[in-house]
Amino acid sequence: MVKIKNRQLEIVLYLNEVEKSTIKELSERFEVSKRTIMRDIDKISSFGIPIHTQAGYRGGVFIPKGNKFERSFFSDSEIEELVLAIHIINGIRKNNKKSSILKKLELLIPELTYLKEFDFSEYLKIELFDEKLVSDDHIFEMINKSLDEEKFLKITIDNQIFNIEPLNYVLRSSGLFLEAVFKEDIMLFEVLKIEKCELLDKEFKRGDYVNILKK
Repeated sequence: MVKIKNRQLEIVLYLNEVEKSTIKELSERFEVSKRTIMRDIDKISSFGIPIHTQAGYRGGVFIPKGNKFERSFFSDSEIEELVLAIHIINGIRKNNKKSSILKKLELLIPELTYLKEFDFSEYLKIELFDEKLVSDDHIFEMINKSLDEEKFLKITIDNQIFNIEPLNYVLRSSGLFLEAVFKEDIMLFEVLKIEKCELLDKEFKRGDYVNILKK
């Protein structure tokens, strides 16, 4: 399934449950590099969430007890928007597994989450595309790792091999695409047409290209 930065929310939820963790432990738990976890922590902090890192024997990564969120962390309208977003995601993938975020919301705020989930499932049918956009979880896992780790990706489409630098997903009415650099040109690759996908060891700086795209 498509997972775009859900990990940052899952890190916050995990730190909300435990007293303290470490960069190494978070890296192993979420199966990304230590550098990626550090970027996640910076991004979480930019959202205004007081996540702390402390060096030394008694150090680690933690959210101070007084700032750990409870039921009041989300408003009713925010819960509704989250459940709707997850419902839309389920509408574009073949595998209708319940999102891990939705499962955690059910634990945190069971009554409201169950109610909103029932409402959307019962009364809202998502038909944005003629066919589901998500077919192979492995391909999305490789793409997401490439985006996270900023490593080249080798993809095969119609028996042609492309070594690309992935920048982001692009969702259009015609389908889901991967925007990437191939031989210094920025191109779009339709995700459903990707037959094989392999993460390479060669690194690139995604931020350099993203800044160009924003201009």
